[in-house]
Amino acid sequence: MASLILALLLAGGQQAVPQAVQGAPTLQQLFDQATKAGAGGQCAAAVKAFEAIEQNAKAMANPTVRAAVDVRKGYCLAQLERAEEGEAAIRRGLPVLTAKGAGFAEEVRQAHLALGKIATLAFDYTTAVAEYRLGLEGATGSDRIRPLMALSQVTMFDQDGEALRYAGEARSIALADPGVEQKAKAVVQTQYARALLNAGRAPEAYTELKDSLRKQGGLTMKVGIADVTTRSDLAIAAWLNDDKDEAYKYLAYTGAGHFEKSPFESARDMSLPPCGETTGLKPDDIAIIQFSLAEDGHVEGVLPIYAPGGRNAAIAFAREVSGWSWKPEDAAGVPALFRYTTRVELRCTTGAERPALTLPLAAATAEWLESKGVADAGWSAMPDARAAPLERTALAAARARNDSAAVLAAAIALGNNRVVGDTERKTLLAEAVKLGDALAAPASVRAYLAIEKAGAADRGVLGGRNTGTLRALLARPEFGGDPLASATLRLLISMPAYRAPSPSDADGLLATVVAMPELPERHPLKVAAWLQRANLAASKGDLTAAQRAFEQTGLTSRQCALLGLKPAVRSTGDLSNAFPQSAQRLGFEGWVRTEFDVATDGKTIAPRVVSAYPAFVFDSAAATMAKAFRYTSSYRPEDGVACTAQDAPISFHQARMGQ
Repeated sequence: MASLILALLLAGGQQAVPQAVQGAPTLQQLFDQATKAGAGGQCAAAVKAFEAIEQNAKAMANPTVRAAVDVRKGYCLAQLERAEEGEAAIRRGLPVLTAKGAGFAEEVRQAHLALGKIATLAFDYTTAVAEYRLGLEGATGSDRIRPLMALSQVTMFDQDGEALRYAGEARSIALADPGVEQKAKAVVQTQYARALLNAGRAPEAYTELKDSLRKQGGLTMKVGIADVTTRSDLAIAAWLNDDKDEAYKYLAYTGAGHFEKSPFESARDMSLPPCGETTGLKPDDIAIIQFSLAEDGHVEGVLPIYAPGGRNAAIAFAREVSGWSWKPEDAAGVPALFRYTTRVELRCTTGAERPALTLPLAAATAEWLESKGVADAGWSAMPDARAAPLERTALAAARARNDSAAVLAAAIALGNNRVVGDTERKTLLAEAVKLGDALAAPASVRAYLAIEKAGAADRGVLGGRNTGTLRALLARPEFGGDPLASATLRLLISMPAYRAPSPSDADGLLATVVAMPELPERHPLKVAAWLQRANLAASKGDLTAAQRAFEQTGLTSRQCALLGLKPAVRSTGDLSNAFPQSAQRLGFEGWVRTEFDVATDGKTIAPRVVSAYPAFVFDSAAATMAKAFRYTSSYRPEDGVACTAQDAPISFHQARMGQ
C-alpha cells in the first residue's frame, strides 16, 4: 500500500518539486518521514511532513493522493487530540479510497477503525460500533483480532452477549495462531475476561485472568501497561469473588497506591455525575473508570472498565471523568506509568449543585462585560485544565490590542481557574480590581472583583476567610449602598467557617439582608439569610424563632439553600486507629471521598463512598470514619436532616491520616 501511494505521489509531483532544489526534501523523503513518524507514534512530526506534501499543488490535484494524505494525516490529528480535524480529514478521504476497491481495502479498514476510536473516546458508542464493524469486514485471520477487541470494548455494557461473542472469537483466533506471542494472547484473554466481569460471570473471569497473568510471566516486579491492566482486572475479579486478600495483592502488584502524592489529593476538579433522571444513575451504581492524565493537567483517553449498570451508566461516569482537572505541576509529578493509565472507583452523587454565595455578583459582572462588548467565551463550561491555555491566549490578545474590558474578562477567568497557581491568581485578581476601577464599573462588579481578590489572598487562613477584609469592604460606601454587594458581604461575614463559629453580630447582619426592599423576597441571597437566621436561633434554643425564620425560606425540610450555605466542620473525630491493617501491611496509601446527610445536631447520617483510589481498599474504613465527623448544628422543622449529600475527602497515609 505504501508503495502504491508513493507511486501516485511521484507521478503527480516529480516535476513540481525538482530534485535539484538544494535542501528541499523530495516527495519520497517527505512521504517516508510521514509514514515512519506516524508508525512510531510521533504524530506531530508526521502531520508536519504531510502538511509539507500538501504544499505540492500538482500532487494534491490527484484525488487519490489527496484522499490518502487526508486519511493518514487524520489518524495522527486524532492522536494529537485534534479529533474534530482528524475525523473530518478521514471522512473527506475515505469515500475516494473506498471507491478504489481492493487495492485500498486495508487502508479503508484502518480508517474505519480510527473513526471508531474517535467515536469511542467521544462516548458515541453507537457510531463506534458501526465503524468497528466496517473495520471488521473483509478482515481474515489474526487481522480480525483488533476490530473484534474494539467491538467487545464498546458493547461490553450492553448486556446482550455481543461483547462476549466478539471477545470470544478474538480469543479463539489468538490462542490458535502460533504466530501470536504469548503476551499478545494474554491481552486478548484479559479483554475476554473483562467482558465476563461485566456480564456478571466473575468466577469465569477470575480463572481466565489468572491464565492471562501466567502468560505475562506472573506477579513480577516488572510492570508495563498490559501487566497493570491484567492485574487491575484481577483485583476486580477477586473482589467480586469475595477473595479480598488476593484483591489487595493484585492491586499491590500494579503499583496503585504505592507512590508519593496520590493524584487525587491534588485534583482541582473531580466532579461526580448526579444520581437521578438526567443520568439514569442510582446511588448503588458503581463504575471503575480508567483514564490518562496529560502533563498539562487535563484528562484524556477515558474508558469505563467495569459498570454493571449498563451502557448509559458507563458513559455517564466516563463523561464526568473527562472533565476533571489538575494543576500542570501536580500532573507532571505523577509517575509516567500512572499518568498513562489510572483507575478510580466511582458512584453518583445525590446532592444538588450549590453555587457560591457570590453567584449573583458574578452574573452581574458577566452582564456588564457583555454590555462592554465582551461576549461569554464559554470557558466556564470547559474543564479548567483545558480552559487555562485558551484563557491565557485571550489575555495576551486583549493586552496586545489594549482592550481593557477583554483583559478584565480574561483576568477574572484565569484568576478563578483552579489549575492556576496561587501567586498568579493573586496577581491577576489584583489587576482585575484595578481595571474595574479604571473602567468605572458598577459597584456590584467592583465588589465582586474585590471579594475574589480577598479570597485569593486568604488561602491558608483558618476557615479560608478573613472576615476583617470583608468587613472593610462592607464599610466602603459604594459597596454598603449596593444591594447585591451589601447582601453578599453580610452573608459571607455571618457564615460559620471551618471550626469557627458565626460572629456575634451575625443575626444583625442577616436581618439587614432580609429587610432589603431592593431584593425580591425569594432572592437566593435572602433565602440563604433566612436559613442562617433559623440556624442561629436554633443554636440558642429559640425553636419558635427558628421555625418562623425557616418558613420564610420557602425550602423543603431536606433542601440546602439555593446558594452555597451548608454546615461547616466542627471536628473529624479520632482517626488514629482507622487505617485498615491489611492495607497498611501491603503498603497502600489512598484517597476516598465520602458523601452523607448531616443531621440538625451536626452528626452524619448513612455515609457512602462516592469515589476512591485505589478501588475498594479504603471504602469500609472511610465510611466508618465519616460516621465520627461533626458539623455545625442547623435547624429543620421536620425530619432532622439539615443538608443532604454533604461530602468530605479522606486521605490515607502510612505515617499519618487526615481529612
